[in-house]
Amino acid sequence: MKDLERRVWLVTFAALSLFVVYETIKTLLFPHLSIISSHVITVIVASVLTFFVSRYALSRYSGALSEIERQTVMSEETNRLLSAVLATMREGVVIVNSDTRIVLYNAAAAAIFKLPGSAAGETSSAAGSFAGNGTGNAEAANRSRSLPASYGLLRPELAQQRLVDATRDPAINGAFRRALEDKTSVEIRVEMADFEGRSFQLNVAPLGPRLAVGVFFDITQLERLERVRREFFANLSHELRTPLTAILAYSETLLGGAMDDRENNTRFVEKLHKHAARMSELISDISDLSAIESGQVKLTPGPVRLKNIVAEVIALLEARRSDCSVSFGVSIPDHLFVQADRTRLEQILYNLVDNAVKFNKPGGSVTVTAEPDGDRVAIHIQDTGSGIAAADLPRVFERLYRADKSRSQTTEGTGLGLAIVKHLVHAHGGEVSAESELGRGSRFSFTLPLAEQQETSSNNGNAA
Repeated sequence: MKDLERRVWLVTFAALSLFVVYETIKTLLFPHLSIISSHVITVIVASVLTFFVSRYALSRYSGALSEIERQTVMSEETNRLLSAVLATMREGVVIVNSDTRIVLYNAAAAAIFKLPGSAAGETSSAAGSFAGNGTGNAEAANRSRSLPASYGLLRPELAQQRLVDATRDPAINGAFRRALEDKTSVEIRVEMADFEGRSFQLNVAPLGPRLAVGVFFDITQLERLERVRREFFANLSHELRTPLTAILAYSETLLGGAMDDRENNTRFVEKLHKHAARMSELISDISDLSAIESGQVKLTPGPVRLKNIVAEVIALLEARRSDCSVSFGVSIPDHLFVQADRTRLEQILYNLVDNAVKFNKPGGSVTVTAEPDGDRVAIHIQDTGSGIAAADLPRVFERLYRADKSRSQTTEGTGLGLAIVKHLVHAHGGEVSAESELGRGSRFSFTLPLAEQQETSSNNGNAA
C-alpha cells in the first residue's frame, strides 16, 4: 500500500509539473490571448491531466484490491486447512504467547486440559492471521469467523486464559517458558494424573518471536505395550529356566553315577522326558501364537455341530487326565451349529476346558453351555475353582500372564492357551470375555457366527 501511495503521489506531482510548464509556455507564446480563451484552454488541459492521473490511480488501486482479495482467499483456504488438520489430530496442540496465555488449541488439547469444550471449533480472526492473513482486512476476519464449527480453533476471548490456569503441572509450564525465553525446543515426558493416568510426550518449540507451540503425543499405549513386552520376555525366561534347570540337574545326576541305580534311573529319565515335553509344548504354542498373530493361519470355516465338538474335547481330556476328579456337564441344543474352522474350534474349546480343569478344586465341576444370540452363538465354560482376582481379569488373555503366581509353579501349562484362544476367536469374527469371583469360580465366554446351512452340516457331522 505504501508503494502504491508513493507512485500515485509521483504521478500527481508530474501532472502538476506539466500543468505549470504549460501555463508558462502559454503565457510566453500567447501574451495577447483573451482571458476567456485562456481559461477555457486551461480547464481543458487540467481536465485531461486529472483524467489520466485518476485513471492511473484507479488502475493501481484496482490491482491492489485484486491482490488483497486473492490473499484473503488464500488466507481463508489456509485457515480452513489448518483448522481441519488441528481438529482431526489425535495429538493435543496448544499455542501460547509471551505472557504464557493460551491463544489457540484444538479439541484434543481441550480434552486433556479440560478447556472450554462448548466453544471448540469456532474459528477466530486471530487464527486467520496466524494462518497467513497479514493484510488485517476486516472482511477476511469476518469470513474466517464463518468457517465450519468442526475445525477446532477458538475465539480469542474464549482462549485467552493463562496456561497455569489450564494445568498446574510445573513441568509443562516450565517447558513453555523455556521455549519462549531461550528460543529453543524442549522435549519432556509428563504424566497427567487427572486425565486417567495417561502419559504424554510433550514437544515445545518457539513459533515466531512471541509464540510457542506445544504438541502432546499420547504414549500411554506404547508404554503399556513396552511393559507387556518386557513382562513377556521375563515370563518366558522364567518358564524356560524351570524345565532347563530340572533337565540339567537330572542329567548331571545320571552322569554322576545314577544311571547304574536301577531304583531311580527310570524315574530320572521320566522327569527328563516330562520337562523336555513341557519345553516342546511351550515352543509349539509360541510358534502357533506367532503364526496366528501374523495372519499366517488360514481358516476354513464351515457349519459345525457344536455339541459333537464339545463331547469330543471332553472325551479327549478325560483320556489324557486319568486322575481327573472333576465332573463335566454339557447343555447345548443338538440342532445348534456354528460357522467355524473345526480344528481351530477344537483348539479353542480344549484350551478353555483344560484351564477349567487345571484350576478347579478336587471334586469340582465344569459346565459347558451355549445358546443362540441373534446371528451369533454364545458359548460359556463355567468352573467351580478358586476364581481370579478382579485386578487380574483384564490381563488373563495376555501371553504368559498368570493370575495366581503361587499356583503357576505347580500347575502344568505354557501360559499361552488363553492368548491363543483370544486370537483364534477374533479370527473367526467373535469376541471373548472372562468373569470371575474369588472362591466361586470363573466363567469364560466367547461368540461365534451362527451357521446358516444346518441340514448340510448335520449330514456331514453324521458322516464324520
